[in-house]
Amino acid sequence: MHGDPVLGELSDGDIQEAREAAEAAGHAWDLRAAVLASADPGAGELPSTVIRGGPARPGEKAFRESGELLGSIAELESAEWQQTLESLIAGHLGELLFVEFTPDYVKVIKACLDDRGIPRQADAGSAEWHLVAPMLDHRTEIRKFQLAGGIGTLQPISRTEFDAAVLRWLKAYIPPSCTGSMVLVTRRTGWVLLDRAAAALREMFAVRAEIGPGAALPATTETTAAVQEVLRTAPLRFDHTLLLARVDRRTGAVHADSRVLFPAGLRLARGETATATVTVHGGVADTPSAALPVLCGIPAAGGGGAEPLGLMWTHLRALRPTPLTFVLHGPGEVEMVTTEGGSPGERPAVDLAGLIRDLPRRILRPPRLELHLTVELSGADEAETAERLMFVRELITSLAGHGGAGQGPRIAVVGHYDHVIHENRYTRRPTLLLRVPAGPAEAALAALSSWRPARREQDTASSLEDALKEVAPLRAAESGRDSAVRRIVLVVGRRPPGVPTQQYGLVPTCPLGADWRAELDRLRGAGLRVMTRADPVTGPRTTDRAGLPAQEYAAGAWAALSADGFFRPGADAPADVARALTPP
Repeated sequence: MHGDPVLGELSDGDIQEAREAAEAAGHAWDLRAAVLASADPGAGELPSTVIRGGPARPGEKAFRESGELLGSIAELESAEWQQTLESLIAGHLGELLFVEFTPDYVKVIKACLDDRGIPRQADAGSAEWHLVAPMLDHRTEIRKFQLAGGIGTLQPISRTEFDAAVLRWLKAYIPPSCTGSMVLVTRRTGWVLLDRAAAALREMFAVRAEIGPGAALPATTETTAAVQEVLRTAPLRFDHTLLLARVDRRTGAVHADSRVLFPAGLRLARGETATATVTVHGGVADTPSAALPVLCGIPAAGGGGAEPLGLMWTHLRALRPTPLTFVLHGPGEVEMVTTEGGSPGERPAVDLAGLIRDLPRRILRPPRLELHLTVELSGADEAETAERLMFVRELITSLAGHGGAGQGPRIAVVGHYDHVIHENRYTRRPTLLLRVPAGPAEAALAALSSWRPARREQDTASSLEDALKEVAPLRAAESGRDSAVRRIVLVVGRRPPGVPTQQYGLVPTCPLGADWRAELDRLRGAGLRVMTRADPVTGPRTTDRAGLPAQEYAAGAWAALSADGFFRPGADAPADVARALTPP
C-alpha cells in the first residue's frame, strides 16, 4: 500500500493505473529473464509473444550492460575453498564432488588427486533438466527463459513444485557419503530457478565450499573446464621432466638423461602458466617427427619411478640445436611450443623401459676434415684460372657450413705458377708458390681474395710437383696428434706436373728437381688421400710424333693422381664436392 490515503471505493482510473503498473512490472520481469537467457551460449531466438507485453521497446535493454543483473556471489578464492583444496592436497579428503546448476544440465563431477598429485575428474551422474524437473518446457530457449525466472504467457511454473523436484533428484542421486566433500559451483547470478536449486542443495547438504566466477572461470565455459581450472592451482608433487638421450663427448656412450622442466613444489595462481625452454640437438640424421616424452618424476635406470604425461612431437635436424619451449598449465598438464612446429602432448601408453633399452649404445663423432688444395694459377686466359679460383672459393664456403663449433674443417691452399715465369711479372717479387697454412675456412677465403691469375707460357706441364711437395709443411700443428682426422689433397688444375730429371719429349723437367711420384707416395704413406678436379682436355687428339708422348704422359699422370677419386668440372658442383669430402 502506498500513495495518499483516500476514502471510498477505487475509481476506474485507480483500477486502470494499478492494472498498467502490474502489466509493466510483468513485462520488465519477463524482459529481464529474456535478456539472461539470450546471453547464454546455444540459446535460440525467444518468441516475442512469450514475453508479457510484447517485445522490448527502445531503451529497455540498457540494464543488460549496466550490471543491474549482477548480484553478490561467492569469490573464487574464498577461505572455505582454499581450506578444502589444502585438505585434498594433504590427503585428508579423498575426493571432491563438484555440483553446478547450469541452464542446460545439473553437472555433477567427482575429482581427486592421484598418488602423484595430478588432478583426475569424471562425471558422477550429471543430468539434463527434463530428468530433474519435468515441468520445464522441452524447448531449449523456453526452458532457459523459465530458469532465468521468466513467466510470460506460458503456464506458470510453481516454485514450490520446482523446489520439491530438485530435492527429490538430489536425494536420489547424491550419495550421503559425499556430504562432507561437496563443492557448489555458482558462476551465474540472477537466474531465479538456478538460484533456488542452489539454495535447495545448501538446505539438504552441508556444502563444504562454494566457487564463484572469476577471470579464469567465465560462465560460458563447461563445468569440467571450470573444475579443471581451479584444481590447476594445486602444487606439483613431483618434478615434471623431459626424457632425453645424452652423449658423452669423450667416449661417445649414450645414456638416458632427464631434464627438469618444472620442479616439485611449483604452484600456479589462478589463470597463471609457467614456461621452460630447453635446447636439444638432433641425432645423426634428420628426424621429421621426434618423440620427446614428458614425465612426472625422474625415471630410474630401468625406466621405473616415473609416469608419462605425454609425448611431444617435433622436427629435429641432424646435429643441429632446436630450442623447445614447454608451458605448464597445472599438475600433469604440459604442452610444447616450438618454431619448428609441435603438437600438444598426448597420453599414449609409453614404454619407458623399452625406450631406454632401445637407445644406441654408442655414437662415434665423425673425423674432422683437413683439406689441402693445390690450385693452378696459370692459364691460357684469365677466365680459365678465374673459374678454378671461383670453384675453390665456393667449395671452401660450402665446407664452412659443416661441423659444429670448434669442429669445422681445416683448410690449406697452395697456388702455383709456371716455372717459366719463376721470376714472373704478375707479383711484386719473383713468386712460384702462394701458401695458406691449414686453418679455419674463413682464413683461406680471406687469403684467396688477393690471388691473381697469370698467363701460361707453355702447354704441357705445370709446377704441380712443387705444390705437392709444399703440402706436408702446411699441415695443422695439432694434426699429427689427432687420429680422428680425414686428410685429403684435392688437385685443381689442367696440366700435369713436370718430370723430375730428364725432359720427356715436350714435357719439361722441374728446375727445382722435385719428383711428383715420390711426393705422391709420401703423401699417401702419411695417410692423405689424393684426389683431382682436372679440366678436360679440349681439341682433337694429336697424332704427331712429338705431341703423342706428351698426351700419353698427361693421361698417365692424371690417372695416378686420381687413384683415390676425382671430380669432373661442369658436372660436380662445389656443394656436391663438399658433401663428398665431408666425413659421414
